[in-house]
Amino acid sequence: MWTINSTSNFDAMLPLELSQIVLLTVIIILTIFLVVLGFQVFFVLKDLRLTLKRMNHLFDDANELVSEVKKPIEKAGNFFTALTAGAGIMHLLKKGSKNERSREK
Repeated sequence: MWTINSTSNFDAMLPLELSQIVLLTVIIILTIFLVVLGFQVFFVLKDLRLTLKRMNHLFDDANELVSEVKKPIEKAGNFFTALTAGAGIMHLLKKGSKNERSREK
């Protein structure tokens, strides 16, 4: 009934050659690795997006804090500028009054 006398029966049982089987196996393994790698890249990019959102929120909070600290410092600077200008005006007024007194005598 079943005899394996000829090589034609053996060729009929294995339609693929060994190199084709190896190539197909390598392609399947690489496809699986690429799919897994794709999922990993997706999750890394998702985490990166979340991290960038948090950093943006942190920078916004820091900007608000710096603005709040900067306001009183600017007001103090304006106060001292006005005080210096007032002292200069007082000095000129005193100098002017001394000149008037010296002219009167």
